[in-house]
Amino acid sequence: MKGGDRALNEPMRALTLIVLVAACGEKQPAATARPIDIGGLAKNSACFVVRAPDKTVRTSDETVCARSMRPASTFKIPTALIGAELGLLDGPDAIMTYDAKAYPKEEFWFEGWDRDQPLREAMRISAVPLFRRLATQIGAERMQAHLDAFDYGNKSIAGGLDRFWLGGGGLAISAPEQVEFLSRLVDGTLPVTPKAMATVRDALPSEQAGDAVLHWKTGTAKEEGAPWTGWLVGWVDRPDGPHVFACWLEDPGDFDAVVSHRMTFCKGVLARLQLFTPPSTAGAP
Repeated sequence: MKGGDRALNEPMRALTLIVLVAACGEKQPAATARPIDIGGLAKNSACFVVRAPDKTVRTSDETVCARSMRPASTFKIPTALIGAELGLLDGPDAIMTYDAKAYPKEEFWFEGWDRDQPLREAMRISAVPLFRRLATQIGAERMQAHLDAFDYGNKSIAGGLDRFWLGGGGLAISAPEQVEFLSRLVDGTLPVTPKAMATVRDALPSEQAGDAVLHWKTGTAKEEGAPWTGWLVGWVDRPDGPHVFACWLEDPGDFDAVVSHRMTFCKGVLARLQLFTPPSTAGAP
């Protein structure tokens, strides 16, 4: 090789080396996000999953959080979304009608469940009979089609059209699946209209602490022979973007115990992650 050719090829060799090093670097596995500290609870009795604005996902325990659970009243989110998409709910203040004949008042009901009310209020107090009626208005065929399109949990509506998401029903979903579904709601990428997604986002309960706003929905379920399960799912709007989360715990106590413990635990994890400092622990079923 002539001297001039050698001089011309030296920069090319250097450039080739840089490209090869860069390519090798791209093939290196990404660092695993550190697990979330959930305090002193037994790791198999609670779960917390959160997705940051940069799409990084952290979890308390991947195996535990992979368990599919009954969604209970967290399913009011997709139910309202389908209702809004079909024109059954025209905005967050649309009135949901109580059907006393189909759902006569029961002793265990919370105050306010047995009356007509806006969607946002029905969400806040988790008015089960109103959403059971909405499910029947949607109908089995349209309900199934939307669950399939959402890829929501195991997509099962076995156990009755107006209760398949409650105790004894066929529907089940894991915490990571909850986060995936909610992330698409927050990002506006679910296969429904922007108006339907905006309606549900606006209808969910929210509370503010400093520059953070927590949007949430609770859910409580019990299977025969099993402890109570309490959910809290939603997202925290912060200056850097939305942090989407799903949290659940199992509690061998009674209903009131799991409702109180669920809010304290889930909001406590949000506080430890410095995402939201809870001004209260009040909640709904």
